[in-house]
Amino acid sequence: MDVCFFEDGGGKLFAPLTLTRPVDDLRIGILTIREKWENYLKSARICRLGRKPLDLLFRSDLPEDFREVLWINARWLPDPEAARRASSLGTRQALLYKGTTVAFRAGAKESKKCYSDGLGAVFSNGRADSPGIRDEEPGWELLETKEGQLLNYLWDLFQKNGQEIARDLALLRKINKRRPLFQPDAGVIVRQPENILCEPDARIDPGVIIDASDGPVYLGRQCHIMSGTMIQGPAAICEQAVVRMGTRIYSGTTVGPVCKAAGEIQKVIMLSHSNKAHDGYLGNSILGEWCNLGAHTTTSNLKNNYKPIKIPDWSTGRIHTSPIQFFGTVMGDHGKTAVNTTLSAGTLCGVFCNIFTYGFPPKHVPSFSWVSPHHTEDYQFEKAMETAEIMMSRRNIPLSRDYLNMMKHIFDHRNGVPDQRL
Repeated sequence: MDVCFFEDGGGKLFAPLTLTRPVDDLRIGILTIREKWENYLKSARICRLGRKPLDLLFRSDLPEDFREVLWINARWLPDPEAARRASSLGTRQALLYKGTTVAFRAGAKESKKCYSDGLGAVFSNGRADSPGIRDEEPGWELLETKEGQLLNYLWDLFQKNGQEIARDLALLRKINKRRPLFQPDAGVIVRQPENILCEPDARIDPGVIIDASDGPVYLGRQCHIMSGTMIQGPAAICEQAVVRMGTRIYSGTTVGPVCKAAGEIQKVIMLSHSNKAHDGYLGNSILGEWCNLGAHTTTSNLKNNYKPIKIPDWSTGRIHTSPIQFFGTVMGDHGKTAVNTTLSAGTLCGVFCNIFTYGFPPKHVPSFSWVSPHHTEDYQFEKAMETAEIMMSRRNIPLSRDYLNMMKHIFDHRNGVPDQRL
């Protein structure tokens, strides 16, 4: 089976995270969206319909020998039944989830045209950023589905993270049915070990407490949980992540691959290679890749009057009221904060933000911004790349030309000064 992801405005819905990655590369639960589908559709060859500036770094072409393609909306989260419904679609059949096209199967000719010219070239009512299939499209059979879940808002990522951890853990258990029941070493306190999936080379020091009574806990390959850590499920500590001594991890949290975590963390997703290595509170928040929070950096995730959080629109910076009560900070890749930084509820930070100010910084921090106590100025591109190269080389990851070109495009098209009205 040939599978291709498409985005219906996903680059805008989940910015600033999707400034530097396609939607299917977002991590929610234990796995990325792409990894979920790869595990459910084991024999599939998977590609994606690219967009600038990601088309070079994340390029994946349709295979030359394809006959037809199953197209999947990149923000549709699978479960076993959703995967079954999608894979069983016939040619020119489409699945709609609450009116949104989440999957369709097209023949070779149509798929090739979709890939080269965008979905709007095939569907008369569609646009490249908002494809869809309506009843009037000739020859198409539209089927409704209630399976899976569709991500609609940025906050869906951390709100649905706990249930996705449980779903991913069940999927991983099914893949490796022979994995033995978790047997903790002496000095590790565990509640309901049957709800814990621990990879064989994970390291758990004495004095760790893991409570999986309210949800499962995943401990990835070569992760290190240091003494005094308390983990409440559902939670995921991914491959090579380090949880430092005395850390408190509450339910709904994913510490992504090669991340460092410390302090108090609740309903947080750390994508990968990011550090919150010191005390401070982080709640209802998402960190991209290569972020670093200085010691005692703390996020607010609740207004003092308990009213819904006001969040800036990423494209314009205009502040609007959300329907949710808890929202901390979403930080794009390579974001940095100084010691004792405080971030207000509903803060969005773009790519390469460097925040070192007392008091609360703006709720909308454009990409390549250097936020000081007195003003915000541009972060010079060459200096930003120099810092990135140093940081990435510490993990033996080169700063490639395609990566540089992607960041240069973001730098050249970064937002201007946003509207800060509350």
